[in-house]
Amino acid sequence: MMKRLNISLLMAIRFCRNYGIFMLAIAFTACSKTVKITIPAQSQQVVVDGSIENGAPPIILLSESQQFFGTTNLNNLGAYFIHGAKVKITGSDGTSAQLQEFCLQDLNLPAAQQQQVLSALGYTSVDSANALNICAYTVSDIVNYFTGGTCSFMGKERTTYHLDIMSPPIYNGQHDSIHVTAVTSIPTAIGMDSLAVRPDADPVYADSFSAVFAYISVPDTFGNFIRYLTKVGKQPYYPPPGGSVYDDRLFVGLTLNLPLERGQSPDSKFDLNTTTYFPRGDTLTVKWSNIDATTYNFYYTMENDGGNSPFSAPVKIVGNVNNGLGCFAGYATKYYTIYVP
Repeated sequence: MMKRLNISLLMAIRFCRNYGIFMLAIAFTACSKTVKITIPAQSQQVVVDGSIENGAPPIILLSESQQFFGTTNLNNLGAYFIHGAKVKITGSDGTSAQLQEFCLQDLNLPAAQQQQVLSALGYTSVDSANALNICAYTVSDIVNYFTGGTCSFMGKERTTYHLDIMSPPIYNGQHDSIHVTAVTSIPTAIGMDSLAVRPDADPVYADSFSAVFAYISVPDTFGNFIRYLTKVGKQPYYPPPGGSVYDDRLFVGLTLNLPLERGQSPDSKFDLNTTTYFPRGDTLTVKWSNIDATTYNFYYTMENDGGNSPFSAPVKIVGNVNNGLGCFAGYATKYYTIYVP
């Protein structure tokens, strides 16, 4: 009886083991099936990267959208700019301007002024060395702004701006012009109260880095949005990797002191230990801008798209451009500078 029981138990174990291997084989066979998804081609659209700031002229970059799996020529990025468009901006205060197209290489600016223009557009000297020919639509006397600080049309606080674009056809088979519009507003520049430097809490980095805190008084009314960028020394302004826009839903009427996150270029190496700190011995400049809800929604959705994670869900970028893609942003900006000793 004991022998028969042992044989039965052995047969049961062998059956479970073989059954498990069989089911595992089915599982691996099922996982190895190739699934092909055909993504339909989309027609090209006009992409708007535009801004207007209090005390600064409008700058509008127009380019063509590209297929998600299409081929992009990184050695000729200038070929994607849209040339020959008619661009007009109109303010709610009755002012208006017909914008003119300028390409950086056609301006024949001295190297220092060329770098100033590149920095204003968010590009570094590396881009200049690669001879990227940036083309933008702006006021006809833009050179006066970069050399003397004034020009014929500049943004004002508490003003709404309408952008009207007539773009030439951008893909084969298209014969009609493309009418693109966008609306933004420059709210009141509230700014922050002050900046303060504090030592790095980690003694390993305390000799090289310090924290910078922003002291802020949040208005007691809802609907306030801010975006901030930072620059160290003569670098361009960069957004913080953790996000550059914030709303006031949790902070209405409060006085806060919050650590600023250092803006970084997209190709810089991210270091979690130092990302909220600034190099000692450098001068920090903070560009602190009040923005409207549409500008906030665009940057919030763009900066929270999951990054490079393969597990992130698809995110739709919420722009404010009609019959196109992108954003026309208005900024009520104040600048703050502090030396990090």
